[in-house]
Amino acid sequence: METLQDLFQHVVSANPPHRELLRIRAGRDWRVYTTRGFEEAVRAYAGRLAQAGITAGDRVALFCENRPEWHVVDFACHLVGAVLVPLYPTLPASVVSHIVADAGATLLVVSGKERAQIALRATAELPGVRVVGLDRTLGLEPFADLAVAASLPVHRPRPDDLASLIYTSGTTGEPKGVMLTHRNFVSQITSIRPLYPITDKDEVMSFLPLSHVFQRILDYIFLYAGCRITYVEAVEKAGPMLPIVRPTIMASVPRVYERAYVQIMSRVVKEPRLARLFEWAMAVGRRVKQAEWAGQRAPLPARLQYAVARRLVFRKVLERFGGRLRFTVSGGAPLARKIAEFFDIVGLPVLNGYGLTESSPVIAVNRLESNRLGSVGLAPPDVEIKVAPDGEILARGPNIMRGYWNKPEATAAAIDADGWLHTGDIGRLDDGYLFITDRKKELLVTGGGKNVAPQPIEMQLATSPYIAQAVAIGDNFPYITALVTPNLENLRAYFEEHKVGDAGDDGIASHPTTEALIAQAVKDVNAQLPSYERIRRFTVLPTEFTVDSGEITPTLKLKRKVIAERYQRQIEEMYLKVHRTTGYDLDD
Repeated sequence: METLQDLFQHVVSANPPHRELLRIRAGRDWRVYTTRGFEEAVRAYAGRLAQAGITAGDRVALFCENRPEWHVVDFACHLVGAVLVPLYPTLPASVVSHIVADAGATLLVVSGKERAQIALRATAELPGVRVVGLDRTLGLEPFADLAVAASLPVHRPRPDDLASLIYTSGTTGEPKGVMLTHRNFVSQITSIRPLYPITDKDEVMSFLPLSHVFQRILDYIFLYAGCRITYVEAVEKAGPMLPIVRPTIMASVPRVYERAYVQIMSRVVKEPRLARLFEWAMAVGRRVKQAEWAGQRAPLPARLQYAVARRLVFRKVLERFGGRLRFTVSGGAPLARKIAEFFDIVGLPVLNGYGLTESSPVIAVNRLESNRLGSVGLAPPDVEIKVAPDGEILARGPNIMRGYWNKPEATAAAIDADGWLHTGDIGRLDDGYLFITDRKKELLVTGGGKNVAPQPIEMQLATSPYIAQAVAIGDNFPYITALVTPNLENLRAYFEEHKVGDAGDDGIASHPTTEALIAQAVKDVNAQLPSYERIRRFTVLPTEFTVDSGEITPTLKLKRKVIAERYQRQIEEMYLKVHRTTGYDLDD
């Protein structure tokens, strides 16, 4: 297999024609693509692209949520040699306009009425761009009806041809187009697939944005293995679908695991008898797992107790995820070791990995048989990793991008003459296992000259049931402070249980009880930190950071620059020690 066109041919030839391949919930029923239905849809859409004048090398933008048709358009582009430019389904018109114009896309395929209106506004001053609807009900220009294009003249791409142009989510600046070739994608499929026991018996859920390369490469691997993929439109809708789909494999980002952990522990705390049983089960599980983490075997009595704990206690935890999950993969950001240990103890291995859009994306990932908690695992075959003298992680291999679209200077800065991609992340290697410290550009340098990595601090804060998100502040300031957003669901439950009163969501955020609960969480985290990393003050913001507000990316990464600019007044007040209603000084 050399190209994504070969992947399509493998999928349609290796699976029985009537096997359910892709599906999505449609009311109480399912909208399903069998292998034959998927093949016919892809070939028909390729015919429509060809009739619309799309030829090899043309860019086709896709503005669509997760659904089976995403890959119909994707593989149709590969049949005619076009370059897919995926757009996050939550982007505003200004960003859509920038990406479509920068990529030189001539066709913008859209799903959903709201996105259709955004697309029309985005292309109002781009006369060379046609906007067409993926659905017939959008009132947009539809493709002409065509019969299945069985005789479509297929363009045969070469491995080094451009397959997709993926724009980075822009945590540190304007999005750049990452040029990924067929070879980039295929190298990941062929090197990662043999590392895991994935078969055509597996049931998987796809809910991270397909416009991000992480979920996309996983979908390619699942398609190659013949798994049935159930699509969920967005991360927020994944929870209710878990007991319906009952997946055996799943991938997500750390924030999802953090929230699941907080929800589980919050429920346990509310029921004293359950809390005692759960505490016993966790203690038993930890004894067994600590031996495993050290490469040893726990004594037989401990293993027998652990078997009882799994049957009586942890089985109910796993039922929240459908009860059939064999393992999950976490990527997109570092996963706190505390969270990884918890899920490993309850019987759900979370395999942490690491990568970038620029590396298609996997640079390192843990394995089931060698899951070193706290690390992001080992490099896949054919991928090299080394750490530069300043601590920056460098990677090289067939997965590394061709470069940034129309940005030769940025490309030269990212990939050196020897082919090493400079990731911008700080880390270390231990027996081949990669450990991430922080982003090179996000290190906080305090006024006293101390380097502080914010992400480990933020991850620890996010394990509190009363904190939804946290942002460490301190670059060029004398000490570290934090902006935190409240977990209103758990705080409402606490207020009700302790009869604090009905404060309403706005009142809860600024309530002294909330401040005291969060202050205790901060102090607990501070107790584990060296003095120069400790949080001296924090401010509770009224609402969570969201994608729509532009404060986090579609993959739930913090946009630190945006947050720092938006909350400049609150940050300044923390350092001026002006006491506000929503502030709390730990030195008081």
